[in-house]
Amino acid sequence: MTRFLDIPTNVLFGQLLLGPINGAFHAMLSLGLALIFGLSNIVDFTHDAQYMMGAFVAWLGLNDLGAGYWESLVTVPVIVAVLGTAIERTMLRRLYQLDHLYGMLLTFGLTLIIEGAFRRACGISGMP
Repeated sequence: MTRFLDIPTNVLFGQLLLGPINGAFHAMLSLGLALIFGLSNIVDFTHDAQYMMGAFVAWLGLNDLGAGYWESLVTVPVIVAVLGTAIERTMLRRLYQLDHLYGMLLTFGLTLIIEGAFRRACGISGMP
């Protein structure tokens, strides 16, 4: 096993690859936030909760409902998009002409509600 700076090369290259992957992930999330703010003038903090909701819905579909990988890959984005559209149509649309603070407060509260619902449903400790 070759080493560079007393670090195994496979670990070093893994860490060097992980940095750009995480950076690209965060760039995509922040670009989505900037795009939504630019179009609607509302800072939407529910992006992270909707991303988490998609992951949990896919996990529940795979484990509890017996859905296949490809079925989940197709249906979960549709489910999250429908829920996001419902949030926009029922709550956010009324705030477009108001101050930005109202949108921030509403979306932050929605984030807490969504995360709390999944925390209550799935628990807070990891399963072995």
